[in-house]
Amino acid sequence: MGIHRFLWLSLLILTACTGQTATVPATPTLPPPGAPTSTPVTAQSDPIVTAYYPDLPRGRTPEGYHYLGNPDAPVTIMVYSDFLCTTCAIYTLDLEPQVIEAFVVTGKARLVYRHLLQLGERSQLLAEASECAADHGKFWEMRHELYARYNQLYFNTRETTIDLAQGLGIPADAFSACLDAHTYRAQVEADYSAATAEGVFARPVFRIGNETLVGMPRFEALAQVIERAAQR
Repeated sequence: MGIHRFLWLSLLILTACTGQTATVPATPTLPPPGAPTSTPVTAQSDPIVTAYYPDLPRGRTPEGYHYLGNPDAPVTIMVYSDFLCTTCAIYTLDLEPQVIEAFVVTGKARLVYRHLLQLGERSQLLAEASECAADHGKFWEMRHELYARYNQLYFNTRETTIDLAQGLGIPADAFSACLDAHTYRAQVEADYSAATAEGVFARPVFRIGNETLVGMPRFEALAQVIERAAQR
């Protein structure tokens, strides 16, 4: 006898014996796959990184992409990433500091950041927010803070970015005006279109020399690719 038939027969017997109506507990409704399950908290709950490798050079490539490190470094680590991407956040927070210490601080490589807008309107807003922060010299700091709180940014996205900007010393009025005017919408959309034209359809993606890595690499694998690019 199947378990479901057995349960219903048991309930009918119980009802007949007691004269009372039996009920079956409802199955709890689970959140849809991929839905954020963390409780949103305010941006001020964690310390703000006010300076992200302040001794390293920073600027923009001729195409307008942000770089960190020696602009004349022999190797460029091109990172294509989305601010709502979990794997991208893990890379930025856990692996990238090792890469920076081993290759960027030493002058062997520079980082170049590319915007992906693969997860909807919030991805677009966060990319624009990072560019608005760049107006105040805080692109890399804002980038770090956005990834540190990527799971909070599904909730109150705009308000959280404004809180982060204030924590970085950026005037809220100027930052909000930049967001509301969509000052950098065309720029980040153009970056995303260029990435798609270059064959980038996943996240994160790393282009180093003539090699491409997709997803979260091990440090050893990434280091080997960087070393090979340096020898060419």
